[in-house]
This record gives sequence, C-alpha cells and structure tokens, in this order.
Amino acid sequence: MKLQKFKEEKKNQKSIIIFTIACVLLITGVFLYKTFATFQVIENEDLINGDVSDPGDIYFVFYKDNQLTKEMPQKGTGYAYDYEKSHCEVPGKEESKAVPYFDSIDWSVTVRGMTERPTKCTIYFYQGYQEGILKGADPVLERPLVPVHIDEKGKVTKADPSEEWYNYEQKEWANAVILVDETKQYEENEIIEEKDIESYFVWIPRYRYQLKESEATFNTYSSIMNPETYKIQNVEEFYSKIEGGNKGKNEAFVIEFENITETPSDGTNEEKWLTHPAFTSFNSNGFWVGKFETGYNQSDNSTKEITTTNWTKANAENTSNTNKEEPTKVIIKPNVYSWRNINASNAFYTSYNYQRELESHMMKNTEWGAVAYLSQSKYGRCNGSTCEEVRINNNGNYITGYSAKNAPTVGTSAYNNTDSVTLNQDGTNGYHYGSNNASKQESSTTGNYSGIYDMSGGAYEYVMGMMKGSTTTSSPASGANKDWNSGFKGLYSDCNENGGSIECNGNIMNTTGKDWPNSKYYDLYDHKTTSVEYQRGYLGDATKEFGPFYSVNWLKEGSSYSTRYVGSYNANESYFVRSGAPWFIRGSVYSGGTDAGVGAFNANTGGVVKDYSFRVVLTP
Repeated sequence: MKLQKFKEEKKNQKSIIIFTIACVLLITGVFLYKTFATFQVIENEDLINGDVSDPGDIYFVFYKDNQLTKEMPQKGTGYAYDYEKSHCEVPGKEESKAVPYFDSIDWSVTVRGMTERPTKCTIYFYQGYQEGILKGADPVLERPLVPVHIDEKGKVTKADPSEEWYNYEQKEWANAVILVDETKQYEENEIIEEKDIESYFVWIPRYRYQLKESEATFNTYSSIMNPETYKIQNVEEFYSKIEGGNKGKNEAFVIEFENITETPSDGTNEEKWLTHPAFTSFNSNGFWVGKFETGYNQSDNSTKEITTTNWTKANAENTSNTNKEEPTKVIIKPNVYSWRNINASNAFYTSYNYQRELESHMMKNTEWGAVAYLSQSKYGRCNGSTCEEVRINNNGNYITGYSAKNAPTVGTSAYNNTDSVTLNQDGTNGYHYGSNNASKQESSTTGNYSGIYDMSGGAYEYVMGMMKGSTTTSSPASGANKDWNSGFKGLYSDCNENGGSIECNGNIMNTTGKDWPNSKYYDLYDHKTTSVEYQRGYLGDATKEFGPFYSVNWLKEGSSYSTRYVGSYNANESYFVRSGAPWFIRGSVYSGGTDAGVGAFNANTGGVVKDYSFRVVLTP
C-alpha cells in the first residue's frame, strides 16, 4: 500500500491535513483529531470507475502522461502537475465542489471545497518543459492561470506547457493569463482574444545576485548623498561630472537562478552572493507579477465581460468601498486606464482578495526590487556591459503599456514630451501597446512583448513598503496624519517629528482603520525625518544599491528647475520615506522625464492620490 500526503482546506479557512492515515481538523482555533480510512492509488477498475461500496472519505487516482500509475511521480524527475485535467468528483454524480491544488515545493495535493464523501480525485502529471538555466525555478502553473505565447505583434495564443513556452536565456519571460470566464477551455496554439482576458502575469524565477564593490553603483553601504548640487543641462552631462563617470549607467546585475531546495546565499558585502529577499520572505521558487499596472473594470467580471465603452481616465479614479474591496473589478491589461485614487489599505486588500488561492497580494518594495534587478541583467535589458533603461510610459491619461518614442534627457516634468491620447492610439511622442509603429517594446523589462510594463512612468505605484510609526515602535505607520493616511490602523508618522511631541492635529493614531496583514506582506523601515537617510534601505529593494545619490539642478535654455535628489543609476529620483511621507511609491509618473525608471523611488502618505496606482503579485 502506497500512502500519500494529502491536504484539504475549505474556503472558510477550516482545514484537514492528513499525513498517512491521521488528520488534524482545525476549527476556530481548536484542534480536533479524526482518523479517516486509508487512501491509496487504486488499480481496481471498479474503484476507478466509482463503483465502490466503502472507499473511505477520499481516494486518489494518478496518471503520468495519460497512463494510469500506482503512485505520484517523484519530485525532480521532470514531471509537472496538469491543473487543467486534474479534478475531483463524487462517484455517481457529474459535479463536485472539491478542487485539487498542487504544492510543487512540498510535492503534495491539496483539495479545497470538499463537501461530500466519498470524493475521488484524479490527478494528472506530464513531462513539463523546463529551462536548464533556471535550475528548477520554472513557472508554477495553477488554476486559473493559462500559459500563453505573445508574438511580436502582441497576439496571444495558448501555450503547450510540455513544450518550450519561455526562454529566459533569450530574454523571453514566461507569461500567463487569467480569463474573464475561468471555465473557458482553449486548445494549444489557439488564439485567445483580448476581450476574453482579464489579467496578464509574468513569472519572476528565484535567483541570487552578486553584491558589488562599495564604490560601484550597486552599493552595499549607506550611500550617503553627495552634498554638492550639480547644475547641468542633461543626463549625459550628469554622468560626465559625477564621481565614477558613466560606470553606474551601464553596470549590469550578475544573476544566477536557483531552486528553493538550495541553501540560500546570505552575503552582506561586496563580491558576495545574496538570494534575493523577495523569494525568501515567501519561501518560494518565484512569483507572478502583474504585467501592467492594475486597471479598473467598470463592469462586473461576474457578467463574463469587460466593458470599455465610453472609458475615460476618470472612470478608473475609484477609491473603492472602504468596507468591501472589489476584486471583481481588477483587470491587468494593456490599453486600459490604470486604477488610481485608491489608498494603500484598499489597494492591498483588493489585491489580497483577488486570487486568494494563489496567495495574491499587493507588490512589496522588495518584490519591485526583484523585478528591477532582473530587468537590469543579461536576462532583461543588458547586453554585455551595456544596459538600456526601461523606457518611460509618457501617457498623461494613465493608459497601461504605453511607451515614449524617445528616451527623456532631462529629469523634470517641465521639459518632458508627453501624450494625452486615448485608448489604442499612438501619440506624437509615444506608441500604444500593440502599435504597428513600434519596432521595439522599449517600455518592457525585456525589450519585447514577454516583459513587464509601466515600471517607468505611467502612474506612481504604491508598494507595501513603509516606515515605522515612530522611533520607539516596531509597528508600521498608518500615514502622515488623520487627513492623509493609508487606512490601516497605526500611528501617524509626523506626530513625533519634533523631539518627542505626540500631538498631530489632536490625533496621534488611526484606531478605526483596517487591520495589518501578516508581516510577510510588507517591508518595514526605520523612522527618520528626512528623505536622504538612505542607509535604511535593504539589499534587494532597489533603493540604496542604486546610490551614491546626488542633488541636481536641471537647466534648460537658461531657465532653472527645482533641485532634485537622484541616484547614480540612470539619474532616477531618489527620495526615502520620512516623517509626513511614510509610504514608498515607485517608478515615478508619466511626466517624470529621467526621474522615472525602475530605480525610481519616492514617498507619500499612503492616502488617496489621483496619479497613484498599485500592482498585483501572485505567489502560488
């Protein structure tokens, strides 16, 4: 008899876990024990067909390459779980509410939603495609994700996961979509119409990266700002004047992919290796990132349609109901308006509730860093020692996937060329996603359609990275004050700005807001009062490693512009969280010029702002 590991978890968070024949039932925090009938791979044809008098509560049937087998294939033998074919049923009935899920790390099956017994689950495995350089950190496919190819025109077809459908060595990242109607089935290589796609996601494989020498751009030290202010005409002049010259602009991250079974690298200084913390915090082999900034669907996805008629950017300025988030309103697509005007707590819980079975959540600051570093490597926008910057989305209507025709040369909004065209149109200064006029996808992290968009310009993006509420607490700040905050409970960060004073317009904290999630969902930073105390950054979060930092006064045709703080990497804006602005925002905005980029970081209150959006991450 071959005993298998089995888990059952109902949607109301009750769970049953069976190891061999014993299980633990967790109900409202009380552990109860119950013994079920032993289950195993059944070879008896009557049992496989469901003709059984007493099979116990649940039993499994396994298939490898469509052939009945006595046991699950062993981990590491090249087999992948077929989530489309795998299913559960109640013998004698056509349908069952039970749904199987597969944990590729534990190599175990989880069944959720089981309401009737006996239940039979048929689990399929196939020889899946794996890319050698990923060393086992290949994409994890789970329902409702559908693997896809995106061709050089942006056309989407369903991929066959048993054949090559991604190639990171050739800068072709793995893509998957979630359909509006998740029950709809497609054949391999069949075109998937844009109207049928609710969301696009891109896989970021687990990797480690090499920390650089202290004098290099990717600085492992505090990267204190140089006090001198440079008065310059453009970015090239900036690089000719700063210490180290053009070195920072061109330097690529050295990355090696790794599997979760490997001992994580824990380097802290130059020439050492560090497993990126975005993967260790979730103990994952990688994660799926929203391919675009999150959009707002003005129709209800339960109607199996996405309505784009009469859309304007104002339609997507939706603060969301403060008591009930709207995951059915989430769309992650090109050529839609970015969802803005939403505070950080609503953005988080909207993301959190979007695909709970896939561990959906709002992007963390370190997860932004993981994407940024991969984009600035040979697997993204670098060739040899030279790296191209991800091009700015310069569309003033906050349309996703848009790309400027030319790279900005000045880091100010006053002198940057922007467009305000509507959906699916090219402008004077930019191209829409899918445009026949765009020879390269310059605003993509790969330079082609397989990459991630809107990480430079578009809307600012709130990330789950914030400052502590005071110098004496380890709890996150809710926001700046009672008028400007995230909606989470907690201290207002500018209350302690003046040497211990705790007054803040008569309020010192938000006591009625939303509860904070588990700490794995956010990155927390020390409380400080100024935006140039960069030493608080973490390795991996794309802040201090993009230093040293400088004060720059951009000049244009004899006119001056306000002084800016920028990093030595692509001269992106660099303002750390501080009193009065305890929440990180990333990427800058459509009018940011050279301030915008994957290395750009700034700060705000966590509150509702019309040009602030957010991004969804899945960690199945």
